[in-house]
Amino acid sequence: MADSFFMDVGSSTPALVAMPCMPVMPENIWLDIFSYLSLEEKFKVTSTCRTWHRILADPSLYTHLTLDNMEFNTLVLCMQQLCKLAPRIKFLRISNCYSSFISKTTVPVQNTAIMHHFPPQPGMHSLYTHITSFTLSRRREEYLKLGFTLHQDFSRALVELMEQSQESINCLEIQDNFLDLEMTELIFCIVRYGRHLEHLLYDANKDSGFVEPQVVSAIAAACRSIQSFRGQHGISDTVLRRMMTGWENLRCITLAPYQSPTMGTREVSLEGLWSLLECGKIESLEIFDLDCMSNDSILNMLQRVKQLESMSLLSTNYSGTIAPNHPFAHHASHLASIAKSQTTPSRPLPGASVRHLTLTKYTSSPLTLPGFGALLKLFPNLEMFRFTTNFFTYDHQFQGLTKDIYEEEIAMVERMIRGEMSERWSPEHASACWSGEWHAPLTEEQRLRVGLMLPAQ
Repeated sequence: MADSFFMDVGSSTPALVAMPCMPVMPENIWLDIFSYLSLEEKFKVTSTCRTWHRILADPSLYTHLTLDNMEFNTLVLCMQQLCKLAPRIKFLRISNCYSSFISKTTVPVQNTAIMHHFPPQPGMHSLYTHITSFTLSRRREEYLKLGFTLHQDFSRALVELMEQSQESINCLEIQDNFLDLEMTELIFCIVRYGRHLEHLLYDANKDSGFVEPQVVSAIAAACRSIQSFRGQHGISDTVLRRMMTGWENLRCITLAPYQSPTMGTREVSLEGLWSLLECGKIESLEIFDLDCMSNDSILNMLQRVKQLESMSLLSTNYSGTIAPNHPFAHHASHLASIAKSQTTPSRPLPGASVRHLTLTKYTSSPLTLPGFGALLKLFPNLEMFRFTTNFFTYDHQFQGLTKDIYEEEIAMVERMIRGEMSERWSPEHASACWSGEWHAPLTEEQRLRVGLMLPAQ
């Protein structure tokens, strides 16, 4: 998207040429036609004629916005233009945007404690590192030195967009960007103007997501209508329980470890995951590299479910009827009404509400055949199951594992899962329910571990 297609739609005297051969149609039909155009196409055709220029300034054309594959400067210009056109945004997606400046900028490491001990000497080469590897305060200082102000411009535009759309915006998706968004006022905008948000996705933006649990806790307190919260964020057990009580409509959530600068690596525990399943309202669950999803942990939770199920059966077998010779048999109807009013409504067993499960294993404890068998029993109503891993995950955990044994394990797991899914649904539907990616590429963390494990040359 080039900067040339931006124009001041709010201008009172645009230099446009009328087209006498333009077909005459009601404006509502033109609005319907223009609704199929992409944002770039809408900006381009505004210069066609005065009529189109006026119609394309209608806010109803800018309620569902996707800003995709833009350079940072172009993205900011686009957002500034939308501030004049989009006062009632409902859906905003920013994806695959990038900054050539940020991706290429390296900074000399001259202010560290090590460099203070070794002052630069004539002929000494400076050490350089990528600008995004510094702390927030140091990055802010370096951007200021370099005169890079796009983060401030982005923040001002986003604040204006969300402020004027705070009563209408219900979906915000920010994914696969390389813009160093931690330097912007994104979190402030979500907390301040996102009280009607129902779907919030922030993932794979070349940063640590909302890394501090305090940030997620603030979002949980401010955005009470959330139904879907996805991304690798700082969710502790305490924050998770707060989300479950505060977000009554929560149906979809992502759980993953996070690296906090102050607390180190943290992740949701077995008890935290159990409390999430116990609430009985999660329908879509994404779990990335959590140790609480190991063979032993799944069997532990399954045993708890069986105990709850047996207790439920015992309670339902008690009819509450009064024998004819009971001293208070003449009050049977009154006592029955009291017992009925005191009966608690039945709740689904933990795991029964989950319909879609995405499970990824790279560095955490891998699953084997018994774990998969218990998992299918723990989630008896799965309609979609996605699993991703690679050989290194298992080879790192099990000494002496060969690729032949690994392939045999894959075959047994695939056969068992497809058989179970076929019994639940149908052979045709089973292939769509289950997807196992057993040979995923090595992750950066796995590559680091491989490097550490290689013998010195």
